[in-house]
Amino acid sequence: MDEPQIEAEPSEPRSIRQRVRSACKPCKDRKKRCNGENPCDTCIGFEYECYYVVSSRKRRKKDESVATRPDVPDHSSGSTFPTPAKLEKENHSEPIPPHNWVSREEYSGNAFPKILMGRLDPGQVDRPAIPWNLGMGQEPQGPKQDISRIVSLDQMLALVDVYFDTVHQVFGFINKQPFVDTIVHRWSGHSPPNSGDIVLSGVAALGSLFNAGCPPALRESIANFAKGLLETTNAHSSLEVAAWLLRTLYLRITSQPHAAWIASCTMMHTIQATDIGQISDSNVDGDIIDKERLVWVSRASNCFISREYGRPTVELETTLVSFPTSRPGDFTHDLVYMYQLLERLHPDKSYTAVDDEAEIAELSSFRSDSDGIILFKAHLGLILYRRLQSRSVTASVSSETVMSVISLGKDGVDAALRFAKRRQPWWHVANVTFQFVCMLLVIDTNTSLQHLGSAMNALQTVAEYFPSRSLSKALGFLRTLVKLTCDRKKAELDFLEESLKDKSRVTNLEQVGPVTGMARNEQRPSGGTFAPNLNSEDFINFDWDAFFKADIPVLDYSVIDP
Repeated sequence: MDEPQIEAEPSEPRSIRQRVRSACKPCKDRKKRCNGENPCDTCIGFEYECYYVVSSRKRRKKDESVATRPDVPDHSSGSTFPTPAKLEKENHSEPIPPHNWVSREEYSGNAFPKILMGRLDPGQVDRPAIPWNLGMGQEPQGPKQDISRIVSLDQMLALVDVYFDTVHQVFGFINKQPFVDTIVHRWSGHSPPNSGDIVLSGVAALGSLFNAGCPPALRESIANFAKGLLETTNAHSSLEVAAWLLRTLYLRITSQPHAAWIASCTMMHTIQATDIGQISDSNVDGDIIDKERLVWVSRASNCFISREYGRPTVELETTLVSFPTSRPGDFTHDLVYMYQLLERLHPDKSYTAVDDEAEIAELSSFRSDSDGIILFKAHLGLILYRRLQSRSVTASVSSETVMSVISLGKDGVDAALRFAKRRQPWWHVANVTFQFVCMLLVIDTNTSLQHLGSAMNALQTVAEYFPSRSLSKALGFLRTLVKLTCDRKKAELDFLEESLKDKSRVTNLEQVGPVTGMARNEQRPSGGTFAPNLNSEDFINFDWDAFFKADIPVLDYSVIDP
């Protein structure tokens, strides 16, 4: 890119960074620039303990020129950013439980050191040195390389384009233009390695997976760099949360479910540690991370992975209530909608089969143009039907629900084939197709089994585009299940055919002895009904009801008192 584009990038963020609501205490004492985050970039770079002091002092009166500007907010509260909790309190005057660093850390070992640092001159102490242990282990070191030395600027921009055309459409929590400007600024040599590299490398790693032309060696180098940098970072900001989300998505594609679940739980705990769930500052221009969307997408990712893997989710206390707005070409709004749909039927809540069927009907009526969302729809439909099936021992599933689930599965398989033909390894491509085959076998009706062949062929096609040992084993397992189903149905068919065979042979019936009170040749019982010839083929007019009601002494058991 030309020089003006590179030079124009840092000027706009600087003007925006100056409009922070409050600077942290270390930056105030050292008279350093503060971006208003917790922790701020300056404290991260110098490893200061970043904290904010809420001042009760009244602000001095501004001159008339400043007072006439209605767009300048009042910062006397000392809060870094306005939160939805504050807006809710102002609108409804209802008490909201505090969720802040003070209440969260008052029991920790940081409490007294911070009190002492507040009493004394903070400029004399950068950060508290607390002996959490004996310090015998060696601190892990991050990668020595620079991300700008692993991939060129052109390669990085190409990977970013792939990421925004695929993953970002469903997991939209990065502001593209500021993000691209940061990359250009970073690769131009104007900024050294910093905490933002954990997000840059995570995006590059995912972009390399969805870029079929990316060399495997380069893909591995980027992934190893991103992993090493994230595991040794100490950012404690939304950047670290975003990096863990990117890592979760990467592991969901490439690794076992346990690894992805652990990463998603770490991501959720990082949100709790950074407190970004309590600060609504996602609309600050120039930030590469949309923090409200980041929280929503993180919660959805942890929920979907946990439900699919059969593990508990990490509950997150947050005051963020704003639903992500829809944007052109961005389907994050649809993802959050399905997350909320799944959360209605939380495992800890009471629910019935009727609730599950209602959710499946609502899901079927939902429409989206994104193949990723269509796969999520199918995935969620399979989850709901599995749970419904587990509760249907005494209650039958309606035919409408079965047809809806089959339709969701078919749409998911079609979307999986489109992903496979584009060579984009969306993680539900194989999983949804596999689970759909299993569901068809469980339903086991003519309506379901007629789709079995196309579903098996779809999984075979996916395996051809993405040859792996895992898919080969999955295909072999499904073929075994289908073969066992065929054997069972053949055995059932043999039983049915056996019952239809004509066994024409003469059966010699022993003479039935005379009934007490009746002569051998007597053809009418005491009740006066007609007793037909047992060898006769004509039983049409025989009164069976009168026959079984006849007073036959041999069936008349008397009760003997002891």
